[in-house]
Amino acid sequence: MSYIKAKFQDNNKIFQVEGVWEREVSKGDMLVVQSEKGEEVAKVLGISKEPSPIRALFLRKAKEEDLRRMEENEKKAQEALEVCKRKIREHGLEMKLIKTYIPLDRSKIFFYYTSDHRVDFRNLVKDLARVFKKRIEMRQVGVRDAVQMMGWVGACGEQPCCIRFQEEFHSVSLRDIEEQNLPLSPQKFTGPCGRLMCCLVFERDNYLIKSLLPEVGSELCLEGKTYKVLSLDPLLWKITLLSEEAKREISLEEILPKGYEKALQHCRNCGGCCSRFADNEAFAGVEQ
Repeated sequence: MSYIKAKFQDNNKIFQVEGVWEREVSKGDMLVVQSEKGEEVAKVLGISKEPSPIRALFLRKAKEEDLRRMEENEKKAQEALEVCKRKIREHGLEMKLIKTYIPLDRSKIFFYYTSDHRVDFRNLVKDLARVFKKRIEMRQVGVRDAVQMMGWVGACGEQPCCIRFQEEFHSVSLRDIEEQNLPLSPQKFTGPCGRLMCCLVFERDNYLIKSLLPEVGSELCLEGKTYKVLSLDPLLWKITLLSEEAKREISLEEILPKGYEKALQHCRNCGGCCSRFADNEAFAGVEQ
């Protein structure tokens, strides 16, 4: 089964379009959809085999009038942004306003902000409602969501994955750095949001095989000899061993048990919960 994927204009979130046939739309089409925020204009990204947790109902293909109205809303949203910033200063609130959004039907005005603390913005909302004569919604977002909304350039020189194609944020921890044989220097693997880079998650499957192998520094018996494990390289499918006589590099297949693929699939399904690092206190509390 295939699914039509599109992207919202306000937060760059990818969602699944419901109520339209695949043959009726094409990549790049602008659609008007009904979401929990109201009527919105969204851009079709293409067809996917994977469903999305976020969905919106197709209403129609966007007409010139819809696109013109969207542009007008963007200008009004920018004006509302400046007004809200001024009101925030007047009320002395500890919050950083990052974006204002007005959906196509202009039923509400959404103000997105970040804050390290809980904010009592009730008086702010009353002031904004008096100024704009519309329903006001204040939405707090995390730092990763803020980068996804505003755009940035990652360490790779490209837009971050969350802007280009990523549909969900996954928990990333120092365990991912350790498992991938990378230097244990979190600052080197920090994204523009200040959290560990999401792309570390995309490599997990390549290193799951380590869950079935002995740890570096441990000993194993092979062909009647005792070896110390010097290093593991899942990408090259090699393991380096050291005996009393010499160093030896062999393929992982030479030490993996028959039928290991089934065990590896189990690790893939459970996320490596039985990994040797699962209970290591050094990794406690560092998921991001």
